[in-house]
Amino acid sequence: MKYLSFMFAPALLAAVISLGAASSVATYNDTVNGSQTAAPEAEGIALNLTAAGDLPGMTRLTLVRTNSNVTAGSFTMTVLPQNADAKSSERGTLTGTVSGGAVSLNTDGTLASASSVQVTIHSGTGEYSGVSGAATINVSSNAENPSQLSGTLVLNF
Repeated sequence: MKYLSFMFAPALLAAVISLGAASSVATYNDTVNGSQTAAPEAEGIALNLTAAGDLPGMTRLTLVRTNSNVTAGSFTMTVLPQNADAKSSERGTLTGTVSGGAVSLNTDGTLASASSVQVTIHSGTGEYSGVSGAATINVSSNAENPSQLSGTLVLNF
């Protein structure tokens, strides 16, 4: 019996190593700046954000809410190269859905903050083809200029 267990040990070790490699997840940290779109969205609050950091690019975020709770929404991010200029091509896109979070509004009905917005990334294109994962977004309005938002975007995939 000892001989049989030694025969299977290398195969078992290889399987464990490959499972460990398949489950490694990288974390990407970005700062975001932007604003709420001027036109009201039928489905909720829409934001256009520019990301800088590990994955620079442009993000479109739509939040559906019930009172101060985020109940749904959509997420699309076009990832650009570091130090992109007008001649740069996108590296790819990430697409997902929003499942939760919280919002607070200013007295005029515009977004004051969105916190712990949870995104499930379902797909990607280009360099991100086949990617799935998660993201968390936190933004708040600027005290001096409430139409301007800033915050963080943390992606894991």
